[in-house]
Amino acid sequence: MQRNFLNKLSDGVAKLYSARLMQILLITAVVFFWLFNFSHFSFSNPSLIKISGGPGLLDVMPFYTAQEAYSMLGQYGMKGRELYLKFLAADFMFIPVYSFGFSFLFTRSVKAKFGENDHWLWLNLLPFAIGTFDCLENFSILSMLLMYPESNWALATFSGFATLCKTVLTLVSLLCLGYLGVSLIIRRIVNQPAKKALTIISKNKGVSDE
Repeated sequence: MQRNFLNKLSDGVAKLYSARLMQILLITAVVFFWLFNFSHFSFSNPSLIKISGGPGLLDVMPFYTAQEAYSMLGQYGMKGRELYLKFLAADFMFIPVYSFGFSFLFTRSVKAKFGENDHWLWLNLLPFAIGTFDCLENFSILSMLLMYPESNWALATFSGFATLCKTVLTLVSLLCLGYLGVSLIIRRIVNQPAKKALTIISKNKGVSDE
């Protein structure tokens, strides 16, 4: 039953696919990524590093313990914690953008690789799994920021676990996309000589018919 539900969900996402929409979402995701990691906007990681004098966003870490999380929240200072709230507001908008964008990229890649055999189409759900743990991480960090200076070690531990799951799923997704991309490139390179040969044969046949 669970497999059927996931298949239906995967098929539903695939039906929403369009090349134009995928391109818009992926470009928007790249813009968000740049704003978060390389710009000096008031919600960016470089801005938080400048304010705090060292610690950046918990979101960009692969994993952290509850002790590390609260140590970093303390080092942020009041201005840093206010900046983090702005980041979370922007990140909640970023999540559906990259989730759908990369899900459509998986949909296109899987269909190009396997054709009508959509046995691997469920891979287009991986970005939504990443987004789910990203949301859980954000809600956890938001709660910790609002509660500060009070601490909730169980909540901080859960936040670190959500971050770890997000990191692992992101790596798995990138590896899968890399495999699909390399496979398609290799297939195209291998098929090019055959297509050229067929083109030459068809042209020669046309000349001989005349």
